[in-house]
Amino acid sequence: MSPPGAPGPRLRRLERDLAELRAAAGRAELAFEANGAPPERYVVTVEVVGLARGQEGEPVIRRIHRFEAYLPVDYPRRAPLLRWLTPVFHPNILPPDRNGGVCIGSWSPSESLADLSRRLATMVAWRSFSLDDVLDKDAAAWARAVQARQGDAPADLLERAAIPSIVPAEPGACD
Repeated sequence: MSPPGAPGPRLRRLERDLAELRAAAGRAELAFEANGAPPERYVVTVEVVGLARGQEGEPVIRRIHRFEAYLPVDYPRRAPLLRWLTPVFHPNILPPDRNGGVCIGSWSPSESLADLSRRLATMVAWRSFSLDDVLDKDAAAWARAVQARQGDAPADLLERAAIPSIVPAEPGACD
């Protein structure tokens, strides 16, 4: 039991998440806006090479990605509620015009918001994805076709810039 006047466990966790996210933003291609004191709602921007849909529905390079994270009352026992805010082409992330759903796979209360932000950056860069439990069937079909045709992972195509540029997880967890 906390002494009278001491912050409770949830408040301490929210403050620690804010501090860790500030530290991560100082070292990485990551920025954020936060609302609340301490914040319960964040808009996080990551700068990594990922994909979005082009005008004809084809995958094109996108370098700036944003998502919103809301930390519910039972956070961290319950995962943050996530909503993708920028166009994206990924089997486990839906674009904003399809409600911006994100499947992060498993969640552990020990994972910080900074850790989750880094994990989402890895996902949008196609370094992490699941084709077993998809949200975007078109992106999953594209990834399967790339792997079957070239033996490459989609992230390898991004590294080689084999996709035109635009100008400005784990199975079973997304049921």
